Amino acid sequence: MNTYTCTPEKWLENAKIPMRVMEKEAEMYDEMARLMADTIIENNKKGEKTVIICPVGPIMQYPPFAEIINKERINLKNCWFINMDEYLTDNDETIEYESILSFHQIMDNLLYSKIDKDLIMPESQRLFPQPGKEAEIDALFETL
Repeated sequence: MNTYTCTPEKWLENAKIPMRVMEKEAEMYDEMARLMADTIIENNKKGEKTVIICPVGPIMQYPPFAEIINKERINLKNCWFINMDEYLTDNDETIEYESILSFHQIMDNLLYSKIDKDLIMPESQRLFPQPGKEAEIDALFETL
């Protein structure tokens, strides 16, 4: 099956996981934002932590997500956002935050800086991978 010429119907027919086809790309981002927000709302009601693994790609779900959080006044204090990736230098060190490639900067600009201060989780709950600290993130997964 060639994914570049596959019809939506054929794609759904051959899917190995549940899928939905949206008419427009923006609808997908809005749906992702809504799913994230609804998960947090549900976990907050149950008094449970929410752990979300955050990719930088796709990224356009983050602005509508921030809008939902602010508009609906959803508290993120019991949320942990663990970012998937970050670029490294040739010396296996995290690239500078100021780099246009910095995932940390992208997340701050598209998401964290857009959420009202009284709703956002502490910075200690917004995690980015760091070389040499892989065991700490693994332990955190177990704890959460």
